[in-house]
Amino acid sequence: MKVTYIYHSGFAVELEQCVLLFDYYMGGLPQWEPEKPIYVFVSHKHKDHFSLKVFDLVSRYKSVYFFLGSDVKLSERYLEKNHIEPNVREKIINVGKNKRIFFEDLEIQTLRSTDAGVAFIVCAQGKCIYHAGDLNWWHWEGEPYPFNEHMEKNYKKEIDSIKGRHFDIAFVPLDPRLGAAYGLGMDYFLENTEADVVFPMHMWEEYSYIGKYKKTQIGGRYSKNTVDICAPGQEIDLWNI
Repeated sequence: MKVTYIYHSGFAVELEQCVLLFDYYMGGLPQWEPEKPIYVFVSHKHKDHFSLKVFDLVSRYKSVYFFLGSDVKLSERYLEKNHIEPNVREKIINVGKNKRIFFEDLEIQTLRSTDAGVAFIVCAQGKCIYHAGDLNWWHWEGEPYPFNEHMEKNYKKEIDSIKGRHFDIAFVPLDPRLGAAYGLGMDYFLENTEADVVFPMHMWEEYSYIGKYKKTQIGGRYSKNTVDICAPGQEIDLWNI
């Protein structure tokens, strides 16, 4: 596998027979073999996770399909108004929360996000990949009771539903806006699943937080699993895992 960090929470995972693209909204995309199927995953409609630009892939690759979280609702009239090619509509599959679907050689499972839309678990070619979208333990300083308590409960419920599961790759938020609580979601995910390689994301390009997290008690334990991201366009070769 080869993973390319696109921007923010956007990543591409290139497998031998297909490409998985997660939460792309801006940044340069790699060039892939024209015959390789491209499977695009959009966790939710927030502008830092989704852009209509992603549909431009249809004109560049032979086989492209789009799996959109249930809150991304695009009518034919809306697509036409935004000059999206008519054949795009037939390539869109909306996926609700806590669902499991099979499509071609993919097995796709969703979790309910603690913010909007879904998180994705995608199994392809013997590999299992987790992309959280905005599923995170959001703990905001100054929020009145019981917001943070409900957030903790809801996040733990979703992660507990995949407790002990093995992932070859996991993309997990590490958001500096949460202050001292920035690593809560990552901590709970790492302690309750088995991930060979972990990519922090949703860092608003404050990459120093990766090193900071690795110095924490739990982060240090998983430091060898956690990738140091430093800039958009960074490629990480994982063909041997």
